[in-house]
Amino acid sequence: MGLAVAGTAFAQLTPTARINGRVADSQGGPLPGVSVTATSPKLVGKAAAVTDTSGVYRLMALPSGTYEITFALPGFRTLVRSGILVELSQTLSLNVTLEAAAIDEQITVVGQSPLIDVKSTVKGQVMTKETFLTLPRGRSFDSLISTIPGVQKESNTAGLSVDGATGPENMFYVDGADISDFHYGGDPQNIVLELLEEVKVTASGYNAEYGGSMGGVVNVITRAGSNEFHGDIIGYYENNQKYMQGASRTFLRQDIYSPGYVYEYVNYDELYFDGTTLLPLEGGGTATANRDRYSRFEGVFSLGGYIIKDKLWFFGSFNPAYSQTLALRDFNDRGLVDPTTFQTFKAKNKGLNGSIRLSAAPFAGLRLAASFINTFTNYRGALPDIRGNGTETYEWGREGYDYPNMSASLTADYSLSNNMLISYRGGWHEQDTTNEQIAPPDASFYRFGTTNSGFASDPFFVSNPDLLHSAAWQSNPLNQTTLYYKRGKVSNNLDLTYYLNWAGEHALKAGIGYNYLYDNRFTGAPHPCVYIYWGQTNSQLDYPVGVGADPADPYYGAYGYYFIRGSFTSGYGSVWDSSSNNLSVYLQDSWTIDDRLTLNLGLRAESQYMPAFTDESTWPGYAPKPITFDLGQSLAPRLGVVYDVFGDSSLKVFGSFGIYYDIMKLYLGQLTFGGSKRVEDIYALQDPDWTQIASNGLLDDAANQEAGNTYAGSMYYLPPSFDRVDPDLKPTAQREISFGAEKKLGESMSLSVRLVNKHLIRAIEDVGVYNTEVNPDGTIRVYQDFWVTNPGYGVSRPISEGGEFIETWTDPGPDNRFGTADDGLTYDLWPCPKATRDYWAVNLSFEKRFSHNWQGGASYTWSRVYGNFSGLGSSDEGGRLGPGVEQDFDRWFMGYDGLGDVLTGPLPHDRSHYLKAYGSYSFPFGLTVGAVAYGRSGFPVTTKVLFNSKYFYPEGRADLGRLPFTFWADIYMDYTLKIAGKYRASINLQINNVTNTDTIQSKIMTYNRSTFSGNTYFRQILDGTFVENYKTTIDGLGINHAMYNEWDTRFATWSGRLGLKFSF
Repeated sequence: MGLAVAGTAFAQLTPTARINGRVADSQGGPLPGVSVTATSPKLVGKAAAVTDTSGVYRLMALPSGTYEITFALPGFRTLVRSGILVELSQTLSLNVTLEAAAIDEQITVVGQSPLIDVKSTVKGQVMTKETFLTLPRGRSFDSLISTIPGVQKESNTAGLSVDGATGPENMFYVDGADISDFHYGGDPQNIVLELLEEVKVTASGYNAEYGGSMGGVVNVITRAGSNEFHGDIIGYYENNQKYMQGASRTFLRQDIYSPGYVYEYVNYDELYFDGTTLLPLEGGGTATANRDRYSRFEGVFSLGGYIIKDKLWFFGSFNPAYSQTLALRDFNDRGLVDPTTFQTFKAKNKGLNGSIRLSAAPFAGLRLAASFINTFTNYRGALPDIRGNGTETYEWGREGYDYPNMSASLTADYSLSNNMLISYRGGWHEQDTTNEQIAPPDASFYRFGTTNSGFASDPFFVSNPDLLHSAAWQSNPLNQTTLYYKRGKVSNNLDLTYYLNWAGEHALKAGIGYNYLYDNRFTGAPHPCVYIYWGQTNSQLDYPVGVGADPADPYYGAYGYYFIRGSFTSGYGSVWDSSSNNLSVYLQDSWTIDDRLTLNLGLRAESQYMPAFTDESTWPGYAPKPITFDLGQSLAPRLGVVYDVFGDSSLKVFGSFGIYYDIMKLYLGQLTFGGSKRVEDIYALQDPDWTQIASNGLLDDAANQEAGNTYAGSMYYLPPSFDRVDPDLKPTAQREISFGAEKKLGESMSLSVRLVNKHLIRAIEDVGVYNTEVNPDGTIRVYQDFWVTNPGYGVSRPISEGGEFIETWTDPGPDNRFGTADDGLTYDLWPCPKATRDYWAVNLSFEKRFSHNWQGGASYTWSRVYGNFSGLGSSDEGGRLGPGVEQDFDRWFMGYDGLGDVLTGPLPHDRSHYLKAYGSYSFPFGLTVGAVAYGRSGFPVTTKVLFNSKYFYPEGRADLGRLPFTFWADIYMDYTLKIAGKYRASINLQINNVTNTDTIQSKIMTYNRSTFSGNTYFRQILDGTFVENYKTTIDGLGINHAMYNEWDTRFATWSGRLGLKFSF
C-alpha cells in the first residue's frame, strides 16, 4: 500500500490538503510501483508516493497552491500534470493513464485541474490570496468572507452569522490552532489579509475532528516562505474629508430627557460641520465649523524566503497602523444657551502588528511549521460629546488602554509507516487589557445622591460649610480601574490516521484534543465607594434604614443613610482568577467504495466544565466546578454520504447529518458564579462628618467604613447561583441535515446547490422560575429565582411535570402581584417554553477560478431563521454579547405573544433573500478592477413593548413587515507597473458603497419610550386583554414613543482608501 512520504490526517478541515488517485496502463489495469512526485512553490521540498498493488497513490500534508505532479515508471512514458490547484483542506482525485514506451519520454499536460472534492460533505468556500487581493476588502481577514453563501456580517448577531447562527457560535483557527474566544465567543484576533495565504469558512458537513461550533468554522492560514526571496512594502491612507467620504447620513436624533422629548432628523454635516459657521476658540480667534479631522495610515512590510533551500523557509511581517481624530469641542451645549468657547481634542489609535512563520522539512517523512502572530493595539485620548455636554474637568487627552493580543501555533505531520501517520496541532492565544492611563485617586470615592444643603444650619456644617454639596456631586470622576484582563488558551490536538483496504478504502482516524483556559481580571473599585443620601430612607432591607426608621431603632439615621460598594464584605466590579479545561476524543472513518461512493462516519465526545469565579465557599451549594459535562453527555455522531456520479470528479451529490455541541462560554460563570460582584453595604447615617467614612481608603477595614454610624446589612444584586443549577442540565446542542450537489462546468468553473436545516435541540440560559412562599403574616407571595437550566426542561417545567414553576394562581388581593383586588379568580400561568431556533436555506452558487485574466462568483440564498431564541449573541437585544445569560427567559411572559401563544416567527436577524457577487479582471496593460456586490432583504420589524423592565412582543414577530431591500457594491482598482524582473510598483484605490446606497436600515420598534409595570397589567396579560389595551394604556400614561415604526438609520455613506505597493 503506497503512502506519501510526508502526510497528515485526512480530516476535511485540517490546514493541509491531499491529492490521491489511481494510475493505470492503457488497458485500464493498475500499475503498481509508479513513482509519484509533487512540487509547488508553496511546498518545502517534495511530496512523494509510490502506487500500491491497486495502482493507488496518496500525496498528503500538502499546503494549498499550484502543483506539478510527475508520474514515472520504467518502460512507460513519464507523465507530468502541471497547473493542479489545491485549496485548503481539499481532497482531489487525480486518476491518470501511462502509456508504454521503448525509450524514456515525457508528456506534459497543463491544466485540467480537478475542481470538486468528491470525498467530502463539507460545504464552504476558500478564498486564496490571489482572489482576495484583487477585490475590495476591509482591514481584517473577515471582511470578505461575507461573500460566501450563508455567511453574513450582521449588526445584531454579535459577529459573523453562519447559517443563521450568531457570532459566539463560530470557531476560529489560525494555522491549525484554536484561537476562539472562550469567554464571550467569536473572533479575538484581527489579522490583515495581506499577511494571509488563504481563508476558508465551513458552514456544514464537517467531520468529528471539529466541535464546539453551531455556526461555522473559520480556518486562516498565514503566508509562508519559498525557495525565492519575496517581499512587499505597502501603505494605505484614508480620511474623512469630503473628497474621500460622502455626505453624512441623516439619522433620527432622540433626546428623551429634554422637555417635550425631542425627535428630529439631522445629519452632522448640516448640524455641526456646515463649513461656514465660525466657532470661538478658547485662546482667542475663531475656527470654521468643518468635519472632525480623521486620518489613518497603515503600513505592511513583509519578507519571505529560505534559510536552507528545500529544508527551511521563513516569512516575516510588520504591520503598523496609526489613526487620529482632531476635533473642536466645548462644554456648554455648543453655546445654545450661554456663550461658549471651543478647544481642540485629539484621539489616537495605534496598532503594532506582526507575524513570523517557519516551515521545515528536516528529513523524509516529517513536516513542521511554527508561527507567531501579534496584533497589539492601544488608544490614547478621547473626544467629549459633540453636543457639548461633557465634563470639562475630565482629562480627555490622557484616557487610554493597551490591548496586547498574541497567538502561536506549532504543527507536525510525520509518517510512521506506509499506512500510518501522526499529526500534532498545538496553539496558544492570549489577550489582555492593561496600562490604564487614568486611574482613580488613591483614596475613597464619595458621591451625594441628594444634597445636604438642608443641613446647612447644623452646627457641624456651620463650622464646615465647604462640606456642603449639591445632588450628584462626586469627589472625582472615576471610581473603578482595570488593572488587567488577561485570558488565554493553550490547545493541543493529536491525531493518528491508518489506511487500509477492506471492501474499499478506509481512512481511519482517531484523535484527542485538550484545551487549557485561564481567565483573570480586575476591573473594580480599588477603594471604597461611598454613596450618601441625605435625609432619606433606604427600604431595600426588611426594615427601614435612615430618617424613616423609629428614632429608638439602631438603624435610625438622623442625617439619612449611605451605602458602600467595595468594602469589607465584598469587592465591587468584575474580579476573578479562574481556569478551566476541556477534553475531546473522536473517531472517524472515510470509507470509499468502488471509487465513487464515500461514507464519512464519525463520533465525537467532549467533556467540559464551568469553573467558579469566586473562592468564597460559604455560598449555598458552593462547588469549584458548578457545571460539569463528561464525555458521555456530549456524544456527537457525524454521517456523510458523497457520490461521484460519473466517476470523473465532474459531478457529486452529497448529504450529511450531525449533532454539534457548544463549548460553554465563561461569561455565564462570570455573572452566575461570583465573577461580577454587585454588593452594597447599607448604613444609618448618624454622624454628619461624612469625610470620616472609609477615610483610610482600605477595602477590608470594617470599623473605618462604619465611622461612628451603624451597619444595617448588605444587598447582593448578583448573588452566586451555586444552589440554582439544574441537576438535569444538559449541554447546548444543535442538529444539522444538509443535501447538495456540485457540478464542474468547465476547466475553472463550477456550480453548486445546497439545502440545509439546522435545528436547535436545547440551549443553556438563566431562566426566571416562579414559585410561592408564605409571608410572616400568612399571605402568599410569588417570587422569582434565576436558575441555570435548559429552557423548557428540568426545573423550568411546571411542578406537575417535575419542575419548580407554579402553574396556577388564585388572586388573594393587593399583596398579589397579579391582581389589585380579592377577586378570587384563578389564572393559568404560562410555563417556560423550550428555546427554539430553526434555520432552513437553499444556496445556489457559481464559482470561476482565475483564468483568462478574470475570476468571479455569484450566489443566491433563500433562507429562514425563526423561533424564540436567536442564539448565544442576542439579536433580540440588538446584538448583545451575553452567552448563557440573555434576557429571552427572564420573565414568564417573554416567551409568548400577547395572546399566550409561544413566541415564534422570523428572528430579528432573518433575511429571506441574499444575492452576492464578486469578480475581478486584469487588463494586459497592468490595470486590475475588482468588485463585490450585495442585495439583501431587510430585517423583520416587530412591535416591542418595554414592560416590567424587560421587553414583550404582544403582536408576535414581524407584525410590522420588513425593512426595505438593500443593494450596494464596492470597487477596487489597482494599476501595476513592472519595473524590472520581479520588481513591481502599484497604486490602488478602493471605494466602499460606490453605489452611494442610503436605504433605511432600522426603525423604532418600541411602542413606549420607557418601561411601565403594575399588577393590573400582569392580570391583563394572563386574561388576554393586554394585547387589546396596551396602546391605549401606554398613550394614557404619556410614555408612548412618538416615532414608533418610523425609520432612524440609513446605510452608511461612501468612503475611499488609497494604497501604494512595491513588491519584489
